[in-house]
Amino acid sequence: MSLNREQFNLLTEGLLFMSETDAPLTYYKLDPEKPQQWPPSTPGQFLQLIGEDPAAPVEELPPEKFFRDLGPGNEEREDQVAALRRAMTEELENLCGFRVGEIQIKIFVLGKDDSGKVVGLQTLSVET
Repeated sequence: MSLNREQFNLLTEGLLFMSETDAPLTYYKLDPEKPQQWPPSTPGQFLQLIGEDPAAPVEELPPEKFFRDLGPGNEEREDQVAALRRAMTEELENLCGFRVGEIQIKIFVLGKDDSGKVVGLQTLSVET
């Protein structure tokens, strides 16, 4: 089984990533035309894979930290956050997280599904 868009949408319905803005979690699939070396060996290689400016600030984000940070603001949905974490860690190999940009930071948590596609989530954190 792999984590498809429909399953992802059910798992994330109503969840928001809290920062100076409250952003939904959206399904993200790496362009299958891009080389599928996963996980990327450097944060710079990740920027290439997602088509971002190679000069953009990027840092690795441990997936467990992302899921901890998802808790505040979603206290009434703790079971849903746990189900999303479980689905992503069980269904995706080599789960990796990245933060891209400054102030308006794109957050990605992606892994490889059983068909070899790189999928996961994207959200936004505004930090001034």
